[in-house]
Amino acid sequence: MIDSERFAQVLRGFWLLAKLEEGGLSFFEKTYAGFLRSFFPALILAPLHAIHAAAQYMTATPAPSLSVTVIVETLAYILTCTLFPFVMMYVTRSMNKADRFLTYIVPYNWLQLPIGLVVLPLILLADFQVLDNEAIGALNFIILGLFVMYGTFLALIALDVKTSTAFGIVVLDIVLGLLSDTLIDQIPKG
Repeated sequence: MIDSERFAQVLRGFWLLAKLEEGGLSFFEKTYAGFLRSFFPALILAPLHAIHAAAQYMTATPAPSLSVTVIVETLAYILTCTLFPFVMMYVTRSMNKADRFLTYIVPYNWLQLPIGLVVLPLILLADFQVLDNEAIGALNFIILGLFVMYGTFLALIALDVKTSTAFGIVVLDIVLGLLSDTLIDQIPKG
């Protein structure tokens, strides 16, 4: 788990990174234990993902098997949270940046918390038809732009690479997410 002092450090790091200040990296714990703790946002966001999965389950026709759906959604969530960090272990090695893996991936994992706290409520509003798809699409476009900007900045400073390489890493993240979502959606749940 994470104590309040470490969480306060993470928030300070976020604040500085949000202002595009490289010093924000120093507030993240770049150790193996810090790496494990950086998956804490996944635990915080899990209930919102579960509500989204439940909303999809309730509106699916024909009704899928509940037990299969729970298993698939649980494994899909784990895959979603771990795929990019796993791939980046090998990407950083191939770039001769393995020594900077934790410097990059720990803040990256923590970055999922503010993103998730913005995106998931929007998804839930769409699930429950409070917002229409047009409004959600516009908001998602803005959020994607911010993700690309901050993701590129993070990769740039944490991995000490060129801007084009940092941007490519963000594109890789997006492509992996889309690919895994597409493959997961193909799994029969009935």
